[in-house]
Amino acid sequence: MPRQKKTTVCPLGGDGLGGKWKFGILHQLLSGPKRFGELRRLLPEVSRQMLTIQLRELEQTGLLRRQAYVQVPPKVEYSLTELGWSLEPLLCQMGTWGKWYSEQIGPLYDWLVSLGGRWKFWIWYHLFSGSKRFGELQRLLPQANRQTLTVQLRELEQMGVLHRQTSAQTPPKIEYTLTELGHQSEPMLRQMYVWGRWCCKQIGVEYDWPVGDEAQDLDVTGKDRERFPTEAGQSQSVSHRTFR
Repeated sequence: MPRQKKTTVCPLGGDGLGGKWKFGILHQLLSGPKRFGELRRLLPEVSRQMLTIQLRELEQTGLLRRQAYVQVPPKVEYSLTELGWSLEPLLCQMGTWGKWYSEQIGPLYDWLVSLGGRWKFWIWYHLFSGSKRFGELQRLLPQANRQTLTVQLRELEQMGVLHRQTSAQTPPKIEYTLTELGHQSEPMLRQMYVWGRWCCKQIGVEYDWPVGDEAQDLDVTGKDRERFPTEAGQSQSVSHRTFR
């Protein structure tokens, strides 16, 4: 059995799968192959250089393929691989949730782009188990420095998914807890986590996940690969009843 590659890059955040524009690129490719210019028009806020980088990284992870045609003028198209298509139910659900989210808080934040912050996913995920103080989050995410953690918490608060509580005591006690809006995303974020574990297994990458090992024993069979795997090892999408 080939030795797994070790990476410190999170498959769900920062420069990994959840890079700032990667979910948006994958979402656009669900409707079929796209040329570079088409993706530029569909994602006008991303620069040409950044789009090139994100496409290259998605190709390297095996989620999309780059097809070059020998013709004049040259033609290059990007399309999803079989592994990329395994993400379809999750991407569709994220799109549905994003529309609902925009209705609740306004169009100020792009859900797919905002979640791409390096530590946002993991802060959000850890808060599912209850309120946390800043020091607790630092211990849970030791690779995130104090300044980065402060910025990510502030942005999540601005997104309306958590709030900062200060107790009237000496010394003051500050805790971060999810809002109702933040809690309603739990089924989807848990599916994202399980998909990330499964995806790493498929591409032979080993990553030290900053959460528990609830998905460690996930076994995706050939039949399951045709659809997105859930935490229970079955294939289904998050129920739309989560969003009200």
